[in-house]
Amino acid sequence: MSTSAMKLACGVEYIGTQYCGWQSQKDHVAIQDHLEKAISRVANESIRIHGSGRTDSGVHAYEQVFHFTSHAKREKNQWIDGINSNLPKDILIRWVKEVPIEFDARRSALFRRYDYLIENNRPSVFLKGRSLFVYKKLNLMSMKKAANHLIGKNDFSSFRASSCQSNNPTREMKSISVVQEDQLRIEFIANAYLHHMIRNIMGTLIDIGHGKIEADMMKEILDAKDRKLASKKVSADGLYLFSVKYPEKYQLPTIGI
Repeated sequence: MSTSAMKLACGVEYIGTQYCGWQSQKDHVAIQDHLEKAISRVANESIRIHGSGRTDSGVHAYEQVFHFTSHAKREKNQWIDGINSNLPKDILIRWVKEVPIEFDARRSALFRRYDYLIENNRPSVFLKGRSLFVYKKLNLMSMKKAANHLIGKNDFSSFRASSCQSNNPTREMKSISVVQEDQLRIEFIANAYLHHMIRNIMGTLIDIGHGKIEADMMKEILDAKDRKLASKKVSADGLYLFSVKYPEKYQLPTIGI
């Protein structure tokens, strides 16, 4: 990379309903495509961005983080305002910050938080596509008890998609919180995730909340390392990448974990 080029990190939020996911795909429009086109127009050069991770089709983000390099000299507000003026209304840059050359949005990340939102009272037209409506009441105590079995460094093969390309199924789950607010919010914090891991876990937690599976069975499902024992994956509608945690030395204005 030329010494005259700057590396910039950005935080972006989006509603993923209309997109095939974060990563560019042949014959499909991805969030990455819109961002690269918008940033390239502001930079007046071709820009390639690199995200902290991939979100699937229909998954949303409060704060996805990505980086890119550019020779363009722009003020922070020029980057933010210029990029946003070239983006669809369901994608929005929240911040931009110059970072050291060694920073990498994916490799420098320590933990990632995902939230899954459930409507357990009544459906709402305003939340359609943005949360999962579950008609039958859920036993939150059973769900919390089951979730505790997933904490720590584990082989999550029982919750990985058959299409998962990761060579290592082990992930460190730092915490899982079940929070009842206006909506039911399940908060996951881990170093990384397997393909469809959260959606498969959520399917199992919902079955436990409905009494179809005993809470302590979660440990047996986890230890079996067999996808057939876990429940079906839930919709992407309620899944949000909430934030990404980086070392303090980068001083990024990310949402805290």
